[in-house]
Amino acid sequence: MTADFAPPEPVSGTATDVQDTFSEAMSGLGRVKLRHLQCLVAIAAHRHMGRAAESLCISQPAISKTLTELESLLDTALVVRSRRGAALTEKGLVLLGYAGSSLRTLREGLDQISSAVRSDVVTIAIGTLPTVASTVVPRAVQLFKQSWPAARLSVRAGVNADLLALLKRGELDLVLGRLAEPAEMQGLSYEHFYEEELVLVARPGHPLAVGHQVEPAAVLAYPMVIAPVGTAIRHSVDLFFLRHGLGIGRDTVETVSDTFSRAYVCSSQAVWVIAIGVVEEDLRTGRLVRLPCVALNTRASVGLTLRSDVVPSRAVRALLDSVRQVAAQRAAGARPS
Repeated sequence: MTADFAPPEPVSGTATDVQDTFSEAMSGLGRVKLRHLQCLVAIAAHRHMGRAAESLCISQPAISKTLTELESLLDTALVVRSRRGAALTEKGLVLLGYAGSSLRTLREGLDQISSAVRSDVVTIAIGTLPTVASTVVPRAVQLFKQSWPAARLSVRAGVNADLLALLKRGELDLVLGRLAEPAEMQGLSYEHFYEEELVLVARPGHPLAVGHQVEPAAVLAYPMVIAPVGTAIRHSVDLFFLRHGLGIGRDTVETVSDTFSRAYVCSSQAVWVIAIGVVEEDLRTGRLVRLPCVALNTRASVGLTLRSDVVPSRAVRALLDSVRQVAAQRAAGARPS
């Protein structure tokens, strides 16, 4: 359940087919076992029957038999096997979205019962963008730990699209990041916290750090560190330069690693375009300096994404309260006087 995996390529199907399949499958629902769902989640995670079997400590024939049983109960194909491995069908992906969350909720419920609702068996998985990981998350965790000192937290930083995919599959309990495109938000709910501006930063002594306004064209004369294509920040950066009739130069490094970006920018002539939350401490200590760029007033929404079909546990609700409190304080502090 904790393995990292990319979403498998689904076999085409229609929404009507999916709805009809699960309507017909209701009669066999009582025969679906926990091992059936574990099997499906493992195959989705590893995209290979043999590796999925190893993760469950069973043989490959055993996992194949379990999958066949599940497909027979639902009277539909859930997995397609090929030389490239195993890929979930469209119907398999629909069931996976519920299976991952159900297994996680069941595990937490059993832990709660077996330990008389002790907080030391609670595990919460948080997905976060780097900008939120260095601002809201640390303070929210400290606040949460005051009431749940022994709770186990897993914090995973990454790009928004990857985090939302894991959230849909039940691998994460919540995601702190940006509002995704409508197509990516199916089955999810988003709660806006505050807006965060994008800034240009460079090392002290950089040729552009001369105190006056920097033109966008001047920025492109230097190497740049930017977020990868497909991220919300990159979309905003591309639009900014396009509004000035410019395109991103070839001398760029695309990354979401703030550790690499910080080290690279501090040791080169590169300019880093990043949300201000990531570099607040660097600007405060003087490790990096902000370049005042003309018309760079791009702002991005930061908020909370949850699954619409999942009722948060008591521990998750407590963490959400802490997150909201810290986010509200940050929003108030960022508000212009």
